[in-house]
Amino acid sequence: MIFENALIFKILTRLKLNKIYMMLWRKTSFRKLLNFRRIILFRLSNNYKYPKNAVITRVATDLAKYGIAKAEINEFANMPNIVSLQREYEELLIKDNVNPHDRKAKSFIQRLVDDDYEFDHAESAITRYCLNEEVAIACAKYLGLIPKLTSFKIWRSHQTEVAERTASQNWHRDYNEYQMIRIFLYFNEVNKANGAGEYVTGTHYLGDSYSKLQDSEDGISRYSTEEQVTNEFDSNRLVVAEGLAGTMYFVDTAGLHRGGYHPVPGERRVSLTTFSTAADLMETKIRAPRNFKISKTLKKVLV
Repeated sequence: MIFENALIFKILTRLKLNKIYMMLWRKTSFRKLLNFRRIILFRLSNNYKYPKNAVITRVATDLAKYGIAKAEINEFANMPNIVSLQREYEELLIKDNVNPHDRKAKSFIQRLVDDDYEFDHAESAITRYCLNEEVAIACAKYLGLIPKLTSFKIWRSHQTEVAERTASQNWHRDYNEYQMIRIFLYFNEVNKANGAGEYVTGTHYLGDSYSKLQDSEDGISRYSTEEQVTNEFDSNRLVVAEGLAGTMYFVDTAGLHRGGYHPVPGERRVSLTTFSTAADLMETKIRAPRNFKISKTLKKVLV
């Protein structure tokens, strides 16, 4: 069972002791203490030391260097094909159109899955994708520990009547951990016109520019302006996360990034899988499947 630091933080917040706790949490030694068991298990496991697929090493290396890595779904073993995933996406879209999720103040996002996906069928393409062992190992190699699967969402982001960027479409960082990985899988072709996200390389915790444009106040994200980002970073550090259906982007969202903007009609069909550490302040809502067995490796990343 994964230790849920988020529950401790929630309790302390209600007791108005969260600021004192945050002083401890910001210390690397304290976060290592929270992750101690997962660090030791990672170092003792040959699965993580000697990955069988070269894409695992490449993704982990690119994440460490840039904070972002690109791959294709067919590079990972035991993955479903994109056509079967698209078919299940369409089924989810039909269900959500009948019984929609809450938009949660983001009118440009239709949430087909919002951490409420039930892993009931081992043969489901979406289940096989989300519970892929090699993806979990790639994330572990970057984080240096056995991570936890924190969140799984499936979205349809689309054009709205709002003429300017809003909310997470502005430059920001995620502050629930110093290192985390959010994996974006595209179900359709995505480019800058129909919602591709953007990232400034080297702004992650292991990068050379993590300290720049830090915009947090007590762990609450504040947005940076276009002018601030342009003045601070060369244009060659900006990555536009474009790709065809089946493209995967591994992104450390503690680095500087912004979500897709839709200046023209179009949509981005995407899933978002988040792997983080035991020190994460965000509560984990994903649970292990009950109706079928999973590998020992995956058991360690699921609550």
